[in-house]
This record gives sequence, C-alpha cells and structure tokens, in this order.
Amino acid sequence: MPKVSVIIPCYNQGQFVDETVQSVLNQTLQDFEIIIVNDGSTEKNTINILKQYSHPKLKIINTDNQGLASARNNGIKESSGKYILPLDADDKIGNKYLELAVNILDK
Repeated sequence: MPKVSVIIPCYNQGQFVDETVQSVLNQTLQDFEIIIVNDGSTEKNTINILKQYSHPKLKIINTDNQGLASARNNGIKESSGKYILPLDADDKIGNKYLELAVNILDK
C-alpha cells in the first residue's frame, strides 16, 4: 500500500497535466500512487496525452463527465494510500511537498 494517493481530476486540461504529473514524480518521498481521473474529456490533445501515459505509479480512470467533485471521489474510491492528496490537473507541487506533509501527518 502506498503512503500517499495523489488524485488528479482532468477535464480537457492536457496542456497542463504533464507538468502536474512530473511535479509528483519528482518528489523526494517516492511512496505514492498517482490516479488521474479523465472526467469525460472531449479535447483530442488531452485524450491523446492521457492515452500515452505509462508509468508503474500511475493509473488512469476514464469516466463520463460528472464534474470535479465526482471525479475526485471516483479517484479516491480507487485509491489505496494511507493519505489522499487531491491535486488539480493545472497545479504543481514542490519536490519536498509529500515528504513534509507525511512527516507532519505521521506525527
């Protein structure tokens, strides 16, 4: 079981999602999983980017468009981490974010 499940809802945000995913992959704490929830994207660029992802820590879930809250909840249902980090597809985190957060949460 990973320590952290990073849940990334994505609806037509292909132009940002690579940087978001890379910011997670660059973490000093590597005990995580990434779950991207494709919330019914219609933009071809986003669909193509998500289809190309292949990483052992990353899982893509495809759903009909249900909105941000439902996309997050769908990702959480599929997660197995002790902690959940909801992260929007157009956001990035610093490379020590997970390490610092887990240290605080474990205390």
